[in-house]
Amino acid sequence: MDVIDRNWIAKRLTGKRGERAELARFMNVKPDIVTKILSGDRRVQPEEIPQVVAFFENAVAARELPNGSEAPAGSDLVPVYDVAASAGHGAIVDAEEHVSNLAFSTQYLREMTSAKGRQLAAIRVKGDSMTPTIQDGDMVVIDMTRTNLDFDGLFVMRVGEALQIKRIGRGARRSSVMVIADNSLYPPVDTERTEIDVVGKVIWYGRKV
Repeated sequence: MDVIDRNWIAKRLTGKRGERAELARFMNVKPDIVTKILSGDRRVQPEEIPQVVAFFENAVAARELPNGSEAPAGSDLVPVYDVAASAGHGAIVDAEEHVSNLAFSTQYLREMTSAKGRQLAAIRVKGDSMTPTIQDGDMVVIDMTRTNLDFDGLFVMRVGEALQIKRIGRGARRSSVMVIADNSLYPPVDTERTEIDVVGKVIWYGRKV
């Protein structure tokens, strides 16, 4: 059984900006407590161990790795593509180059989806129509096996040549769906299903601290 101490934590920190503050929030302690733990001035308390373990096991600890990297032990890689979905009126897709990977805990990923490898994709989001849920610059992971618009949720879709991320709801007709922005400045649009090419359902999102 692992001993959850400063050495255990230090081995798993990636050095990402804001990571220690993020860990402190996950532990529900002040950032200087994490600093004291790593310097050896304070021990991890028994009641804090589950939060520490969860931080590194869950998507909060997802790491971006170069293309061609192997998955760390206990992790799966989700390919990151050089393309952005517009949280607005739609961005024209110019390229879909596989540029890097996101590493997720295998256990956490399996809790979200049964899809694997190239059935998943991570892309950036541009625009403000999905705020406050999804913000400009966020990264989303898409399950490309889930394209059924009969179920509500956030989807990445192509409408014409434009790639968009929107919430899907019930349409006015059986042949249509309601394409909804979470930002109230953008009105919902009743859209024929035949006009939509679904890329996949959003199952995770993250942002820089």
